[in-house]
Amino acid sequence: MNLVGSCACASVRQAQGGQNGVLGQFNWIAVLVGGIFNMALGSLWYGPLFGKVWLKAIGKTKDEIQSSIGMYILPLVAGLTSVYALAALISGLHITIWWQGALFGAIAYVGIGATATLIVGTFEASSRDAWLLYTIYQVIVFSAQGVMFVLWK
Repeated sequence: MNLVGSCACASVRQAQGGQNGVLGQFNWIAVLVGGIFNMALGSLWYGPLFGKVWLKAIGKTKDEIQSSIGMYILPLVAGLTSVYALAALISGLHITIWWQGALFGAIAYVGIGATATLIVGTFEASSRDAWLLYTIYQVIVFSAQGVMFVLWK
């Protein structure tokens, strides 16, 4: 198929209701829900579930962490960006079985995200415990989002 044919097919797919990105068609509402899920799980993970462990790992007290609405904007934008990328990859690779979505999400994070944060953390002499807590959190998020993108087309 030539470039004109590709553009015509993309226009037809968009008219049928989905978002057709370079890597495939996906649901924008699922992307937004994935971003909200990331933030909601993060507030539980670093709050009531593992907040004390996290604070100990980063060497801070609860009083030293100043929370404001502004500090959540950049993580929300970054989370939406990673959700969009994962949705586009899962769609573009034609992953259609829920467990493959979960596995792909985990592999994507471990292979790209975890290794990148480990490299930076090594040079910054960051806590390995904090890195491990963050990595487990992100593997859960990416796996759950992978399932969501397979099931919610």
